[in-house]
Amino acid sequence: MLNADGDLPHHMAVGKYVLQGHLPPIIDIFSYTRNGVPIAPHKWLSGVFFYLAYLVFDERGIVILSALLLALTFALIYSDGVKRSGTRLPVFFLVAWGAAVTSLHWISRPHLFTMLLFAIWLILNERLASGKKAPIWYFAVLMLLWNNIHGEFIAGFLVTGATLAGWLWEYFFDRANVDVKVGKRLGIVLAAITFVTLVNPVSFRALFTVTNWLGNDYLMSHTNETIPPNFADPAFIILLALLVFSIFLLVIKRERLPARMALILAGFSAMVLLSARNVHFYGVVAPFVLVSVFSKQQVVSLLRRFEGLLEKIEGQIRGIYWPIFTVIIGIILLAVTPLGKIEHFSPTFFPIQATEWLKVNPQEGNMFNTFDWGGYLSLELFPKQLVFIDSQGDVYGEAFIREYEQVINLEDGWQDILTKNNVKWALIPKGWDLSAALIDAGWKEVYQDDTAVILVQGKK
Repeated sequence: MLNADGDLPHHMAVGKYVLQGHLPPIIDIFSYTRNGVPIAPHKWLSGVFFYLAYLVFDERGIVILSALLLALTFALIYSDGVKRSGTRLPVFFLVAWGAAVTSLHWISRPHLFTMLLFAIWLILNERLASGKKAPIWYFAVLMLLWNNIHGEFIAGFLVTGATLAGWLWEYFFDRANVDVKVGKRLGIVLAAITFVTLVNPVSFRALFTVTNWLGNDYLMSHTNETIPPNFADPAFIILLALLVFSIFLLVIKRERLPARMALILAGFSAMVLLSARNVHFYGVVAPFVLVSVFSKQQVVSLLRRFEGLLEKIEGQIRGIYWPIFTVIIGIILLAVTPLGKIEHFSPTFFPIQATEWLKVNPQEGNMFNTFDWGGYLSLELFPKQLVFIDSQGDVYGEAFIREYEQVINLEDGWQDILTKNNVKWALIPKGWDLSAALIDAGWKEVYQDDTAVILVQGKK
């Protein structure tokens, strides 16, 4: 969860900066190549939460926070599904399956907050659509939080927009069974959350950051998680199976799925087929929608005994004490068992030893570093050392990333890119061809470990 990519340390660097008493940065402050360029810090609050967890219990605190977010997400989906369907076994089966699907994207990043907020949004939205009590200010407060935690707050608009579209469909084709008040309240919610999205450090500019990234084919195609899922990869079989099962279940069940539910499921099914990144949405929304076709009366007699057993177990573990007990046990396991030793930033992925060396032996001038290491270097060395690039591709843009790739692939003109940016030294992975090329160009190696090398231009 901690070493999948370089995003987490960057978010933590932002959180550290804010907790030091600064406002969320609205321009790039961590690199010298894009210093001062306007940015949309729509993830700043998640960075604060991650860094607070880190201060309390180092990297293990981040793992605990991530686990809590995941557990709460699926506990809420399960609890709501039981209330709506009156069953437990089918709901448990679907929610466990959905959780397994999202595990393809279980890494400590802001989307874990989005999963929890998305689950809450689905539950509130369905209550509103069903004519039950769901105060509009709940949606406004939730969107205010979501808008400052992660750019995927757009999912809230998609859910409520699909619900309103479903209401309109039923209004035109089944008007006798449609509550006009529900349509009005859905419209008010959309208006309210549109206004609330302006309450962030850069107002409406946050929307353009999300759409600019989605609209850039180069950036999308160069990010593994944004390309469509490869169903030839065994890891995606569980996703394919749930997609197929959902079609099968909806075909054989005679209960009519409300238009809003059909639109929501169809929309997020399309999203996960277009981008593997959306598995965390699909794994939450699929069980939420599919439990609608079950009822207590449909549980076969063979399974009713297990249904009763599950209900009895739930009755015995109600209350706040069991969650607290579980968290305490988890903390103990991380603190005193070998499990805790692996929950740290890995020196095989991040340049941990090289960074410690640089704190004692700071280098002069501009640095060249790799894409995935920029966030970690900012977390440990900012503000004394600014990076060449980090994992925020939307900040650097297509043209600059092409230049970065020109350097690391030693394409024609790669030295000109370093000269243009006045690069004086480089921190790069050990064994890269770039290292040998720099040495051939007169650079000197001043540090090496099993992960990284540091080379300085013209070092005597």
